[in-house]
Amino acid sequence: MALPNIAWVENNKDLDWVLTQVQDNYEKMNDFRSEFTQEATVRTLNQVQKAEGEVWFKKPGKMRWNYYRPTRDVIVSDGRTIWFYNHEEKQVIESRLAEVVDTPTTTTFLSGLGNIKKQFNARFSETSFPDENGNYLIDLTPKENSNDEEYNKVTIAVDKNMLVKTIYLYDPFGNLTRVKLEDIEINKGVPDSLFKFDVPKGAEVIKTPSAD
Repeated sequence: MALPNIAWVENNKDLDWVLTQVQDNYEKMNDFRSEFTQEATVRTLNQVQKAEGEVWFKKPGKMRWNYYRPTRDVIVSDGRTIWFYNHEEKQVIESRLAEVVDTPTTTTFLSGLGNIKKQFNARFSETSFPDENGNYLIDLTPKENSNDEEYNKVTIAVDKNMLVKTIYLYDPFGNLTRVKLEDIEINKGVPDSLFKFDVPKGAEVIKTPSAD
């Protein structure tokens, strides 16, 4: 029997308690690894684009997303620089991490660069996502640079262990991307070498002005 969705809890004390527990949990983490599945709903095409892979985070600001299907794209940050590798285009975009994370996101929070209560306005979600595990659903919008609230809004699903298990990302065109984290491993000693990016042979490297 599926547990009930508990996003109905709406008083500020309960919300503050959940956010505090989540923040405390992630502050105790030095690194974690997870498999992920991603579903992007494209409204104009009436399509759902699926992908899956593996992700690692390590404080401060290090992360690596290895996409295994449908294409072997890669996103890597060593805490200073971030690289986006498009496998089909054989192209690498290199940027300074500080420029990319100018607006707080859940990935900056997960990689140890953010404080969820200080950087986001939060509320229990009024939207009903199917969640058979009864996770807390919380809408987050950045307190800064939040002129377009719907564009910047992120919904996170937090389980009973106060771990972020699913992230829902919105864009201004009404598209929704869901990233589900599974088989999470915490503080296993992820090596720094994992966040070193080697440009694939034959790939074009494009540096943004800030990366020079």
